[in-house]
Amino acid sequence: MKKAAPTESKSLKTFYLYLLIVIILVGISLIIKGIFIIQQSKFDASHDFTIAITKHEKVKEIIAFHPQVPAISVLAIKDNNVPYSALAKDYGITPDGYIQVGDNTPVGTDVTALMWLSVVHTASWQCNVTIFDKARLLLFSKSVTTNNKSIENISLVSQDPSVETTLTNALTNQSIADENISIQIINATDITGFGQRLSRVLTNMGANIVEVSTAQNTQAKSTIQYYGENSYTISRLQKLLGIKAAEISKQPIADIVITIGNDKHYTTEF
Repeated sequence: MKKAAPTESKSLKTFYLYLLIVIILVGISLIIKGIFIIQQSKFDASHDFTIAITKHEKVKEIIAFHPQVPAISVLAIKDNNVPYSALAKDYGITPDGYIQVGDNTPVGTDVTALMWLSVVHTASWQCNVTIFDKARLLLFSKSVTTNNKSIENISLVSQDPSVETTLTNALTNQSIADENISIQIINATDITGFGQRLSRVLTNMGANIVEVSTAQNTQAKSTIQYYGENSYTISRLQKLLGIKAAEISKQPIADIVITIGNDKHYTTEF
């Protein structure tokens, strides 16, 4: 039998060595990317999570996932021209994320099927949630029984008083509602109604707003102050407003005081 030449054998060893190095580097890269995706994920399986489903940047559905029940509430938006960017300011809805579906995706698709499609179309469907979030929401939706999935058809622009009740029922974050911590909002800007806008957003989330007032003087920076123990409500407010909360030693009117400053003039959060 003819033996392989020493040069050929050495070349094969070099090739396999390079191949092994490439596989190791690719593996390390995938692990790092996976860790990064997990760190960037938004869905917390212990608390409620809300997704806006959009098409051409217009809102078609609001899906609220309630892990504690477990249940899913779907708000099908009958209006054709509600921009995603107007949800918080005009309607008091601040989703945790959005998924912009493709043109051929029918409105009213089953939540489980929709989340599966969002995973499949990760490369082409624009969103601000990770594939890890979508996979977990997919698994959660599969675990929810049909009896615990509700669908409400609503018109946001109709100004029907019953819509506010429907929104609150669907969007209430049960952890915030259970804590029932009193919140005072102070508008320290020169924009009339700014405090009421934030109040509407927080009320829809299940927060206990006890007072909305206007400061005598404007304030440059927004603040969150709280009396007593730290809580999930404080954590959620910090995340929503992008403000670090500070503990105070003397209790004011409410357990949490949010002062809106001029740095929030162009906010999209409320």
